[in-house]
Parts: sequence; structure tokens; C-alpha cells
Amino acid sequence: MMKADEERELIELARRGGVEAFMQLVREHEHRILQLTYNLTRNREDAADLTQETFLQAFRAIKDFKGNSSFLTWLHRIAVNLSLNFLKKHQRASNYLEDIDSLEEKGRGGELVEAEGIPSVEDSWLSQELRTNLEKALEELPLAFRATFSLVVQDGMSHKEAAEVLGCSENTVSWRMHEARKMLKKKLQPFLSIE
Repeated sequence: MMKADEERELIELARRGGVEAFMQLVREHEHRILQLTYNLTRNREDAADLTQETFLQAFRAIKDFKGNSSFLTWLHRIAVNLSLNFLKKHQRASNYLEDIDSLEEKGRGGELVEAEGIPSVEDSWLSQELRTNLEKALEELPLAFRATFSLVVQDGMSHKEAAEVLGCSENTVSWRMHEARKMLKKKLQPFLSIE
């Protein structure tokens, strides 16, 4: 992992036209951006294309990068915007195959917390029927909710970081996460052992 000072130096060199410095930044962050675009599109080819487009846009705009946010947050913002536009245009949806409530903690590297009435991922695999229905439920989430869910759950961002990427308040991120969980639980209730 690159140190902050080293990254700042590479950003400054890239802002002055240094292609090799920018390529080092790409190598440092490519995996996370690819993972984010894949989490949103659930298609490897689309994710690879969107990742490449993210870095092309970043390269074109690097001179305008002011450093008000971290470089990675700036890249996330570009990738999310490109992915959401792509999804709107192509009506694609994302698929997640994990337990709903424990995902946020797992994404941050924390302990899995068993959700009330929902089997923990550690305790059992979701049945194929539940997986299929979870995919469908996630496809039906509005794009703003899906993007928020992906940043917090899949990329392990805090609500504050996700708010910065999405250009909204931290309260909006928290509300979207709460509403997304409610929507998913409602759609999956017949498949879960909720009494």
C-alpha cells in the first residue's frame, strides 16, 4: 500500500503531465475501482470497461484535482457516476449474494453480527432459491440505493465516505441504507425464517 506522501508526490507529477506517475496511481487503485464497478454492474466486461473509462476521465481531469478529498474518493466519485449512468442507460442491475444486515459490518472487516431472524453467513449458506430472489430484489432497488449499498457494503466505506463520493449528506446515506434493508427484507420475507 502506497504511503500518503508518496501518493501526493505522484499526484503532483501527474498534474504536471507525468504519465508514468499517473500509471503508478492507476496500479495502486485499479483493484478497488474494478471491484466497485463490478459490484454495481455484476458483469466483468462492463466493470473492466468502466474502470478503464474511470481512469481515462481521471487522467483528463487530474489537473483540476484540488485535493479537497482523497484521491481514492475522487476516483470513487468518477466510477460511481460512470456506473450509474451506464446502468440507467442499459437498465442493468447488480447482484449481491450475502446476508442483508451483516454485510455492512463484514465490508468494514468487522465481526459478522447475526441479524434478527436472518441466518448468519457464517452459520449457513443461503439456499439457491434465496440467492436467486436476493439477486432479483437487489436488481429492483432504485439506483441511488444500489450505489449507496455497494459503497457501504461491498467497498466497506463509512457512511461519511460514501456521502462524499455520492455528493449527499451522511444522513442521506444512513437513510438509504435503512430503506434498502427494509425493501430487501420485505421482498425476501417469504424466504427467510422471520416470525
